[in-house]
Amino acid sequence: MAHQSEEIYYLPMSLARHNSKEVACLIYESVPELFALMFGSYAIACLTDLVRRSHNRFSHQYIRIAEIDRRAVGIVIFVPAACVTAADDYGEILNFSQKLWLKLVQHLLLQHVLQQDYPVGSFYVSNLAVSARYRNQGIGRQLLSQCIAEAEIALSPIFISVDVSNVRAQKLYKSLGFQVVAMKTIHLFGTTFGSIILSLSIPDHSP
Repeated sequence: MAHQSEEIYYLPMSLARHNSKEVACLIYESVPELFALMFGSYAIACLTDLVRRSHNRFSHQYIRIAEIDRRAVGIVIFVPAACVTAADDYGEILNFSQKLWLKLVQHLLLQHVLQQDYPVGSFYVSNLAVSARYRNQGIGRQLLSQCIAEAEIALSPIFISVDVSNVRAQKLYKSLGFQVVAMKTIHLFGTTFGSIILSLSIPDHSP
């Protein structure tokens, strides 16, 4: 838990200011099972490299940070819909077998449980994570509120997906006004895997 003297700042990620590996570890913690499946034991290294680059959905340019003493304690990835499927950087950092495996995972699983396309002009909250020590202090809510404020300026709707079993996250999103708009699931070995897609419409209050 943060001490009263530990002030939390919310700001866009800067490669000069923030540790890319530290940020990558937080991204990994948002859905560790999925990243382990996608990248195996190289997940943190791959995510660190992706964070440093510009043509993928995990790029530093889409990351908002909650920091204490210049340390990232929370992250949210806020991606324009047009950039959700950007994948040029994967070809730069993955070897042939890794790229082949990722295509297989995409074909057999990801396309069935994750929505890949969103309306033109909208935003997508790709990942949200808070360091274990600083959870239950409203940091995740504040990071999402920062995204909502940005979307209000652009008058653009926001989409977010959450694991079907993550009831706590679903309650957080709904408390901020998000509404369920779709569900993508697949049944394997008697278990349901998938995601719930929620949306927040931004009203235009201009005269």
